[in-house]
Formats: sequence, structure tokens, C-alpha cells
Amino acid sequence: MEGILSIRPATVEYWDGNAKWHKLWVEHNEYHNRIIEILTTFVQPGWKVLDIGAGNGALSLPLCAIGCEVTALEPSEGMRNLLYEESSRRGIELFSVDTRRWEDVLHYHINNYDLIIACNSLHLTQIGFGAALEKIVDARPQNVFIASEFSLPEIMEKRTYHDYIMIFAECFKTESSHAYHSLEDVFEHFASKYERLPDYAERLAIMSELIYEKGHIWKKGSAAVSTYWWTKNKISEISNSDIKFHPKTCYPLRRTGCGRISPAPALY
Repeated sequence: MEGILSIRPATVEYWDGNAKWHKLWVEHNEYHNRIIEILTTFVQPGWKVLDIGAGNGALSLPLCAIGCEVTALEPSEGMRNLLYEESSRRGIELFSVDTRRWEDVLHYHINNYDLIIACNSLHLTQIGFGAALEKIVDARPQNVFIASEFSLPEIMEKRTYHDYIMIFAECFKTESSHAYHSLEDVFEHFASKYERLPDYAERLAIMSELIYEKGHIWKKGSAAVSTYWWTKNKISEISNSDIKFHPKTCYPLRRTGCGRISPAPALY
């Protein structure tokens, strides 16, 4: 149904209003677990990290917890409030918050980052995915990590990008279900996206997709997430010690379609 209905643009104001539903979604999914596993496998304590579109800190806070110096770029006040709430709950205080949009940040103000990450955020920028990615490269971080559910430009499938080389890529499926406390919440979430309440036929269609489980009303769903890691090292400078992978599940991969992952060609 969402494919044929007009949805509001994902503006800062949209995310302010969507924060309530994002909180419920994050609390009732393990969506970010694999992404966090990849990040904490590669990242070293003490790294300086910029998280573009940090949201509630789903990625920023685990990196803070392992000793990284994290700047959470989040223009939405509603989402920043979730970040502060979650950081307080976890007892994490050592991070910085930048309230600007990525398109408003001057790349020469972003210096000496070991890693810039963006999870489902670059396509939401006013300048578009390609220009937003170019801006990351212009900032010259040592490493770039992108995670996205959306179709990505051809450049994302290439092993090299400017003087960066892709050392990791993986596509995986994960749960992306919505949990609600009442039917009123379900319809209110619809209204927050479409700026109107559902009509009678839409209510029936929505209710047909819902189940009751574990004390919540659920609209079950899943997502295909693609992840990519580039490093600024030249091919000739990469050695086994430079690439740190999980011993069993995190190794150089190339994407052959979700559910069909195979090893990438050797880099050295």
C-alpha cells in the first residue's frame, strides 16, 4: 500500500514527528546488530568518527562504548532527544553532537576523521546520494562505511573509488517490524507519514496485516541491507594486518544478491 500512496518527504520536520515511532521500531528490532558487529570488528579504540544522520545513536553509542571519539551529526531535535535519552540510559557521555544537515556542512571543516559512517541517511539529503558521498570523500577520512536499504549508484559496486579501495561488502536480510501499543498508535503512525488518517478501506487493509504478539500489535517486515567499507590505503599498502575481520563471519565479500554472498577476489 505504501508504494501507491504519497508519503511526506523525509525532512528534518518529518523526523521530528517520526521520533516516537523510530523509538518503538529500534526498541523492538535487532536491525542494527549486524552493522554494529561489522563496525566494532574494524574500528579501533581512539578513532575519531563522524556519524552522519546519527538518529538515536544506534551506531554512535556502541562506538563511544569502545573508546572512540564520536561526533553525531543529527539535525532533527526529536531524534537528538532520543540520542540523549539513550546515552543517559547507557551512562555514555563522551560524544559530540552537531545539529547541522550534512548538506550544510563544509567539507573543509571536517578534518582528520579516521572514519565517516552513514546508515540510511545519504539518500535523504537534499543534494542526493551521489553528491553526499562525494562530500564524504572530499573530507578525506581514512575510512568510509555505508549501510543502506536503498538501491545504490553503480559506484557502490566498484572496488575502487577515487583513491579508496573497498575491503568489505555484505548484503544481509534483517527484521524490520513495527510494534505498537494500540490500534490508535497504528493509525497515528499512518497519519504522521501521510498527513491524514486512513480511510475505512485503508484501515481494513492495515488491520489485515497486523498480528498480536508479546503484548504488542505488530506489523511484521524485513529489510535487505547492503554494507560497504572503503579505506584510503592504496592497494600496494594494504596488508593482512590492515584488514581486521571477525574470525568466522566477517571477511572480504562481494555482493551477489541478498542471501547469496561469496568471497571477494584477493586484494594482495
